[in-house]
Amino acid sequence: MPEVNVRWFRFCISSGLPFPPWQYRAMTEPRLDLVHRLSVAGLGLCLFAAAEIVRAGTAAEVDRLFVQWDRPDSPGAAVVIVKNGAVIYQHGYGCADLEHHIPITPQTLFDVASVAKQFTGLSVAMLVQQGKLSVNDDIHKYLPDVPNFGKPITIQNLLHHTSGLRDWPETLSFSGVDREGEITLDMILEMVRRQRELDFAPGTDYQYSNTGYNLLAAAVARITGQSFRAWTDANLFQPLGMQHTFACDDPTQIIVNRAESYARGNDGKFYHQVSQLAAQGSSSLFTSAEDMGRWLLNFESARVGGQSAVELMRQPGKLNSGTNVDYGFGLALGDYHGSPLVTHGGAWAGYRSDVIWLPKLHFAVAILANVGNMDPHALALRIADLYVNPPPDKPSTPPAPEPPAAVKADPAAWGSFLGTYRLGPGWLLTITRENGQLMAQATHENKFKMTPVSDTNFFVEAYGAAVAFVRDDSGAVTNLLYRGINAPKLSPADTAPPPARLAEYVGDYWSEELRIANRLEVHDGKLAFHDRSGRWLPFLPIDKDRFDAEYGRITLEFARNPAGEVTGALVSAGRVRHLRFARATLPEAKQPAD
Repeated sequence: MPEVNVRWFRFCISSGLPFPPWQYRAMTEPRLDLVHRLSVAGLGLCLFAAAEIVRAGTAAEVDRLFVQWDRPDSPGAAVVIVKNGAVIYQHGYGCADLEHHIPITPQTLFDVASVAKQFTGLSVAMLVQQGKLSVNDDIHKYLPDVPNFGKPITIQNLLHHTSGLRDWPETLSFSGVDREGEITLDMILEMVRRQRELDFAPGTDYQYSNTGYNLLAAAVARITGQSFRAWTDANLFQPLGMQHTFACDDPTQIIVNRAESYARGNDGKFYHQVSQLAAQGSSSLFTSAEDMGRWLLNFESARVGGQSAVELMRQPGKLNSGTNVDYGFGLALGDYHGSPLVTHGGAWAGYRSDVIWLPKLHFAVAILANVGNMDPHALALRIADLYVNPPPDKPSTPPAPEPPAAVKADPAAWGSFLGTYRLGPGWLLTITRENGQLMAQATHENKFKMTPVSDTNFFVEAYGAAVAFVRDDSGAVTNLLYRGINAPKLSPADTAPPPARLAEYVGDYWSEELRIANRLEVHDGKLAFHDRSGRWLPFLPIDKDRFDAEYGRITLEFARNPAGEVTGALVSAGRVRHLRFARATLPEAKQPAD
């Protein structure tokens, strides 16, 4: 049960998602006047010259960070580093295409997934500065076919992920969309039109939603009278000299010099991860490390958009309660050794990407990868450490804590600690006693020894952390604390229901919102769902009428009528809450007549 990488999940938002990856033909390139052509050409010369001005030792240290991928039989990454207004290093590692042995270079194109959101953010900020929209506008002003949920959803809600709209990767997966099939902006907009209720009232909570940025792209198109691809090309990419960058709106498009997408299998081999995504606004932006260098330079020069628009991108959101949301216009806001950190990651299929910008230190990094087992955010921070020299007492990766000293404890008092605790959906921790020793076992993991450090606290060396048991006023153990998680203790009666009770949930369930029916059955003694690939997905009982998917993320909450009969279920998963399914009687298949 290793520590959850909170920084990664917060900033790399797309779905490291276990959910699916992501026709319009390129518009004629806008005509550039002579002055603009000269300025772009000059910028290109500066970029290439600056790329040579780098301390050799530091470049070698950067190269060493990527050595495990820098092989002809491995996918890899491209990196670009900007410091003090110049590109100081750019390089490629590993293969863009394993079948044809094509190496990655700074010119290789990658799908940067959710890193695309910052381009959408600048687009919106520019329209705000031009007076063409306000962040307080109701989205219905531009997209009237978005359902009326009773309370307005503003542009600001979409920007800061406070709209309550369901995230499309999980929602489309529930509706049976093939994860490796085509997924387009039109499909996502149709999903929004079918949504029946929000996950929460706008402005009352934060929940990362790709869907909001797809609506922003559609709003930009409606306001400007151009497709999102055409507008960003004419107003962002061409003025910056990003000649090979574009928002993909056709999943079948042939993209020259594209890096293929890969994942490592359990056998250690690399396999294709197919992506046919064209989700403009949230994702599906193709660019190179070379072009990203030009983009990073614009954060400080503001050649495109102007300083006020770039500053607007860094403004945090705010909930109705006044609580700040550390997310701006497509950019997550954090801290690097006491200095402001602006960042965003991306993950889709086997593509991984990350951007960090340290405004006060005049430093930025972009990493674009085509392998799913890379953590580019951690690598970007290590690169920053090499160049901006953080204080030695504040390393980016804190040292592992020293195990606390064991104390003499009374094993007779441990009986009340035994049981199962729910750390999260499908993530259970079972405490047992073996030969006078407490043992901890998380879902699908081995058992590990627990060392007592007080009457209620135990250190688990394998986890590098302690767990603490919590009692109520009567002295009964009700919860377990682990790394900030307050895990409730589950009732044995609810976690081991008899077969007759499981049978109560068997049946077909229909979602009007998704227009799909799913069937639950009992398989190998567990409530389970048979998906379209033929796999059984089992559910674990965690409370009366509540189940978690055995492999996490999905929670079922069943509803009953006054007679106690199961009438439906609410399904939640990740960035989707309480999808309604009604129990239904579907017609049985009829045998053909003789």
